[in-house]
Order: sequence, then C-alpha cells, then structure tokens
Amino acid sequence: ADDHEVVRGGLASILTTAHPEWEIVGEAVNGQEAIELGESLRPDVLIVDLSMPGGPNGLEVTEKLVSLVHGIKIVVLTIHSAEPVMRQVRRAGAKAFLAKNEAPDRLVSVVENMLAGEAFFCSESALQPLSAPQARQRIPIQFLITPREIEVLGKLAAGLSNKEIALELEMSVRTVESHRSNIMARLAVDSLGELVR
Repeated sequence: ADDHEVVRGGLASILTTAHPEWEIVGEAVNGQEAIELGESLRPDVLIVDLSMPGGPNGLEVTEKLVSLVHGIKIVVLTIHSAEPVMRQVRRAGAKAFLAKNEAPDRLVSVVENMLAGEAFFCSESALQPLSAPQARQRIPIQFLITPREIEVLGKLAAGLSNKEIALELEMSVRTVESHRSNIMARLAVDSLGELVR
C-alpha cells in the first residue's frame, strides 16, 4: 500500500524476484483501500507506507487490520527516521519498521523473518539515536494523528473544555473524549498539560 505506483511496482518486483512462489494479491493506493483489500484478501503480509495522504495513514491502517485480520504481519515503510515514530508503529501492531531507502536491500529478509515467526524488526537507519541530526527534526504531527484529532488537539491547546470542543466541532462530548484519549495514547503522553506542551 503506497500512493506512488512506481514504489508499489518496485516492491512487488523485489519480492517476486527473490521468491517467485510469493503472490502479490493486491495493491492499494491509499489507506482506505488498504483496509478494504486487507480485510477482503486477508494477506499473510502487508507492506504499508506510513504517510499516505488523504484518509487513514499507515498507523491507522495497521491498527485496523491487526484487529480485523488474524495473524496478519505488517511492515511499515517510512522516510521519517525517529524513535517516537517507531514506538507508535510498534504500538499499532506492526511487525517491522523499515526505512524506505533500505527496502531494496532488506525487505525480502524482513518478510522471510516475519513469516518464520521472528519478533519485531526495526532497521538501523529508521531508528536514529537522539544525538543524530535527523532526531532534532520535528516529526510532522499529521503522520501520527488524524486530521480530526489535530483539530481536537488545537482546541485543547487553546484551553477549550471537552464540551466546548464538542459544540465547536459539532460532535458529541464522548467523541471528543475518545479523540483526546487516542491522541494521548499515540503521542505517549499521560496528562493534559504534557499534551498541550
């Protein structure tokens, strides 16, 4: 699942060249299509881009399909090299976190290892130490939470109560509470003060 046709074709070629017996059962151009195809085709392995634009991102696809498709193994590809992203990917239920630039060299072995039942894999270039220059870059928040959650977060940061947010965004208080809970879980924070900071 990737919004770029050339990436999907390249990944398929890498996998089937190494293992002609493997079958590419579907390709998705966005997160919603990935969820629908994943649920209907029930693949052994899904390779999904973390930051597909429009609709569910790779984290949301992973969370949804892990709950819907028993035993599915998910590899999340990313250009965002940072430990916080990796933690979110792992928490969502993925089995591997791989930097896109390493996919040509590492993807086949990662899939082989996952099919053999090995534990979570994270490539070194996808997990930079905090002292690395890339780690100082902020991760765009849209890759971690949904656009609707970003709206809720903005209102929380502005000091609005759950009830006020519900009125402004035309949703129930319970929905606001659910969004707030999801945001805090995804960003790994424990208090409203920490969330606002």
